[in-house]
Amino acid sequence: MSEENNNQETSEAFTELMQELPEELRNNPSLKDFKNFEGMAKSHISAQKMVGADKIVLPPKDATDEERSDFFNKLGRPEQPDGYEAPTENMPDVELDKDMLSGFFDEAHRIGLNKQQAAALVRWQAQQSDNFVAESVQNQEAGLEKATAAMRKEFGRSYDQKMEMATTALKQFGGDELVELLNSTGLGNEPAIIKAFANVGKAIANDEIVGGGGRQGFLMSPSEAKQEIAQKKQDPNFMKAYQERDHVGHKEAVADMQKLFASAYPAEEA
Repeated sequence: MSEENNNQETSEAFTELMQELPEELRNNPSLKDFKNFEGMAKSHISAQKMVGADKIVLPPKDATDEERSDFFNKLGRPEQPDGYEAPTENMPDVELDKDMLSGFFDEAHRIGLNKQQAAALVRWQAQQSDNFVAESVQNQEAGLEKATAAMRKEFGRSYDQKMEMATTALKQFGGDELVELLNSTGLGNEPAIIKAFANVGKAIANDEIVGGGGRQGFLMSPSEAKQEIAQKKQDPNFMKAYQERDHVGHKEAVADMQKLFASAYPAEEA
């Protein structure tokens, strides 16, 4: 007898046997998918293995708080929030805020997280904080490089002097608190703020009492030098001395204009 014929006879015998069952059993949905004795036997064996196993039943939608709490505890939730522990392995070198951690564990206990789930979330948050700090440092460094390049281009030969004046003004009028604020926020790298404090520093230096007054000379930025050149070109007396070689002020006018052009076009000077 072929295997195909054997399977067919077995299936027919199974169907005949099922017909002998009472109607309430024969029409039970749990039996409708069985096609032979082998399938029914395997299902029975599997069910027997589950008998006595530690099973967790999902609470119904209208479950009481006590029923939900019992369900969460069976899933591994500690009895109290202080039963959670912060992870120690694969943790970045960051300091965890104790108050925030305590609040997180309270919430983790309320929503039913087990110890492993809570620890995993603490580790994830710590890694995110560490990445944020590293990214912030990189952004500040990049911002400093960008601001330095922009200021060097704008200030030209007067860069060092103007930066010194800006630093002096910042320390004198802002103090350590403002310095810390500008450094922590990255605002200290903003060209507009640097130029503002440089102007304040220049005003201090020009003051007869606080600074050196008119006795102190200043290097000009390219833009300042160009403005000064434009103003001198509008001065007929200066231009006469500058253009006429036999003028008594010719050498002085030429020297002034050379200095201005050196500051206005530092690249050409190099």
